[in-house]
Amino acid sequence: MKTLVSLLAAAALLAGCATNTPEPAPQVRHDATRSITKIELVYNAQDQLSVMDGGGSAIVGWAGVFGPVGTLVALGVEVGTRVTMASRIERRSKEFTAAVKNSGAMPLNRQFAEQLAARLRTSGREVKLTPAARVDGELARMQVPGFQSTPGYSTLIVRVTTTYGAPDMTSSFRPFVAIEQSLRDEQQAVLHQTTHTSDLEEPAYLAYDGLLQDTAKAQDGLRQGLFRIVQPAYAGMFGEDAPSRLAGAETTRTAGLDAK
Repeated sequence: MKTLVSLLAAAALLAGCATNTPEPAPQVRHDATRSITKIELVYNAQDQLSVMDGGGSAIVGWAGVFGPVGTLVALGVEVGTRVTMASRIERRSKEFTAAVKNSGAMPLNRQFAEQLAARLRTSGREVKLTPAARVDGELARMQVPGFQSTPGYSTLIVRVTTTYGAPDMTSSFRPFVAIEQSLRDEQQAVLHQTTHTSDLEEPAYLAYDGLLQDTAKAQDGLRQGLFRIVQPAYAGMFGEDAPSRLAGAETTRTAGLDAK
């Protein structure tokens, strides 16, 4: 599974606080990004929903109260579940992604892209939405396969990661999302990059089967996490808008999804 490494990295953030944003960029960065008026927002079109647990058990530390045999059994389970973690993540992620897709709901990635595009338009910018294949690799070196930038537009590449994760096999699965952005000028030189994460307490599922059988509510949990990030994602890239700019922003033309 190509995205397994990045998904495991996201799992390491599951214990973090809700809506974690990076330190503000230097003012000179925001001065450069604020001057941009036309943006092509490129996002991964297909949702890749992951389900992961860290393996092992939160009660392994209590194994000793059950005597030597109980301790050995508990340790055996602990090691065994960690060894099979990768295959378990891959299987469950494929199942959950397929179940949500078959429900007919609009892809979460597109919903987030449209929300972010709407926020950009309120600042007076023109936005073109371009769906593409998921970008792999480090943020600083993200390249969109087969993508050709549109003349006259700066490019905002957005990578969305949506996960249900649990720190171990006896803890509940909870929603976690991460947004990575890379803003580039018309010559595709990187101007600024930001990462934002959000985790929620609800909905929580004690067992994977419960998550798989409740796709509508589970998807909504991820959606809420994504929508929380829209404003931080905008502000992290462009800074806060001055009131005068928002008040004077004119309605701009919106390029369609199929625009060339």
